[in-house]
Amino acid sequence: GGCDLSRAGKPFLAVNPDFNCPVENGFIPDCGSMARLITASTGAVPEFFGKPSRHALDYMLKRINCKPSELAVVGDRLYTDIALGKNAGVQTALVLSGETRREDLAGSEYVPDMVFEDLLDLGSKIFSD
Repeated sequence: GGCDLSRAGKPFLAVNPDFNCPVENGFIPDCGSMARLITASTGAVPEFFGKPSRHALDYMLKRINCKPSELAVVGDRLYTDIALGKNAGVQTALVLSGETRREDLAGSEYVPDMVFEDLLDLGSKIFSD
């Protein structure tokens, strides 16, 4: 399938580089893990069109007629969600209820503008002002 197409020189596109997808009782492999499998087998490297790529954000900005300064990216991953916001000049809010833990912030290439325990914490602090 995918490996044969990559070896034949076909475009290798992937949604996101996330390695794990949070589920109720832990994690399951996400798109980035599957893409790495194809890369390991073929040497082909995918173009990601989801986070942290600007493709999706640029589409949203155009669709809703908004400027980056009018948005915030909220997410649980430094290397996708926060990276997207930082690379696009958008405010960022990290929630610690998913993949990223507080200790992961030390030395991270991508530092969020705001950090919240979870979405309820974000909502209570943002909307209490």
